[in-house]
Amino acid sequence: MHRQLLLAVWFACAALAPARAELTRSDIGAVEASPARGAGLPRSIRLRDESGTARPLEQWLDDKSSVWVLADFTCDTLCGPVVSAVADALRQSGLQPGADFHLNVLSFDPQDTLENAKELKQAQVGPDPLGDNTHVLRGDAGDIASLTKAFGFDAVYDRDRGRYAHPAAAFVVTPDGRIARSLPGLGLDPANLRLALIEASQGRIGRWIDHVSLMCYGFDPASGLYTLAVSQLLKATGLATLSGLALLIVVLLRRERRSTARSRTTRYGGAPTLRATPTGSQGRPARPPA
Repeated sequence: MHRQLLLAVWFACAALAPARAELTRSDIGAVEASPARGAGLPRSIRLRDESGTARPLEQWLDDKSSVWVLADFTCDTLCGPVVSAVADALRQSGLQPGADFHLNVLSFDPQDTLENAKELKQAQVGPDPLGDNTHVLRGDAGDIASLTKAFGFDAVYDRDRGRYAHPAAAFVVTPDGRIARSLPGLGLDPANLRLALIEASQGRIGRWIDHVSLMCYGFDPASGLYTLAVSQLLKATGLATLSGLALLIVVLLRRERRSTARSRTTRYGGAPTLRATPTGSQGRPARPPA
């Protein structure tokens, strides 16, 4: 019984131990979005949208300010939520899709397919005026490399897990294809996004370009731990498990003590009694008769 309890506690503690990531600190030290201020996008490269239409990048700009999100279309962690969060912030910005801006979602993984692009758009943007002015774009490996370099977007491929560690960022681009701002892909403030788009439409570049280090990856590779939300969930469930085990141990130990006390009582036929020893007239033990 004691051995089983110890094993249960050991497994619970092991579950609370931090899970190691496949990538090391050195692998992902440079993973961030840090474009040069006012960097220009390569306007001549050709990109294909979710319908298969191929156009030069300058035509996707359409002489309007735009928001660009770089994503892995098959990512199962933050890429989908980032696209959805940016779309929601744009809807709340008060600007009109098509008239004031476009949303362009660009795959940085050359393996993403046309079907992947359709599924991402349907799941994360939807069929509404914003969806009508959202382009989910793909390109050849060389063109994608040129674009990610212009965006200052560095990603690392984890071969063991089959996924990328990459920044979760959104970029505001001027009508002539210059990067005006880079913003975290989650927690976007609609008012700030509106202001950035208005400034970009006037050709104004932000006085600084934010370096975005928010990472889309199942783990936080820099520390080798699960990301914050998952870590908190694991800790909460782990503590609940340990509390349950502690309560179980207390109950079982009490039962074991009661069982031991009963067995002793049964063995000696009830509570032990003291037998009187015959004594002589002087209070000494009487001698047995000769």
